[in-house]
Amino acid sequence: MLAPASTKHQFAVLDGLRGFGALTVLGFHLLQQHVEGALPFAGLAVDFFYMLSGFVMAFAYEQRLRTGTMDLKSFAWIRFVRLYPLLFVGTSTGILFGFLAASVKHDVTFQQIAISGVLGLLLLPSYVFRQWGTAFPFNMAQWSLTFEVFANAIFAVIAPRLTTRLLIGLVAASAALLIALALKNGDTYAGFNQNNFVFGFARVMFPFFAGVLVFRFRRRPRHAPLIAIGLMIALVAFIMVPASHAGLLTLPYIILLFPAVIFLGAAVDVGPKLSNAFRFLGTLSYPLYILQSPILRAGQEVLKRRHFGLEGSIVFALIEATIVLAITYLALTYYDVPLRRLIRGRTTQRKPALVGSV
Repeated sequence: MLAPASTKHQFAVLDGLRGFGALTVLGFHLLQQHVEGALPFAGLAVDFFYMLSGFVMAFAYEQRLRTGTMDLKSFAWIRFVRLYPLLFVGTSTGILFGFLAASVKHDVTFQQIAISGVLGLLLLPSYVFRQWGTAFPFNMAQWSLTFEVFANAIFAVIAPRLTTRLLIGLVAASAALLIALALKNGDTYAGFNQNNFVFGFARVMFPFFAGVLVFRFRRRPRHAPLIAIGLMIALVAFIMVPASHAGLLTLPYIILLFPAVIFLGAAVDVGPKLSNAFRFLGTLSYPLYILQSPILRAGQEVLKRRHFGLEGSIVFALIEATIVLAITYLALTYYDVPLRRLIRGRTTQRKPALVGSV
């Protein structure tokens, strides 16, 4: 039986999955500082986030976009308020560190940093620093937000006419595009570097609209906390598989595993205590994901100058993780939530139709 489309249901298990995914990304980046190429499937957490995003966008906005109670301008503003304040902090901090590094190393100019920084703040790729490869040099997580915004925009435009039949066709076509990307590049990893940025558009389409499709076929949740916990463990276990490389095995993860995990996660419910914990993890996931880059970059600079043994490396990684989590919580509690509440309050006074937006 299809679950009702009530906007009051929060899908706490999916919140928990998003939170565990973000923690896995943090662990992956910490390990990458010491073992290059480790955990080749961990990068697929981004594709999982895309799919969750499609599910959540359909849940929160599809009905309003289809009925005309929300227009494109209102949708764009809501998404801007949700995503940009923390993105601005993370990227601006990276730019500041870039200026500080340039004043010491003199390997790049202030003008280059300024140009690349403005592009980053506009969610545009930078080709200023050819020697580094990355398309978003000041925030390692920012690239995925660029394609998230792209997918959100496509969804908002086509939502009023997106029948289930058309959606299935779109998902099938985007799956074929994803497979073509994997066959061309050897895997599905794309979007973050200057030489593969354009392929990020192909990477985001299938998981995002597959998430919308999973929402269309969701089932009424039933109480099953053991299944919920099992899904958390399974997700982390699969994306932390210590293989030598991922290759084309990224395809079954994205096309088969992730839709199944989200479908099951949306179909189970847990008690109030677990729900509160999962929702907290879900709330923490975005700031954790988008703010960690500058802190970890500072950690990399320390590691270039100090060589720790195994125990020292573990301690250093734990210190970095603690700092990231602390800054994430403080930024969420004392900056992001109050700022968004203030903006929404003022917007509501001007546009009553935005009341209750998420």
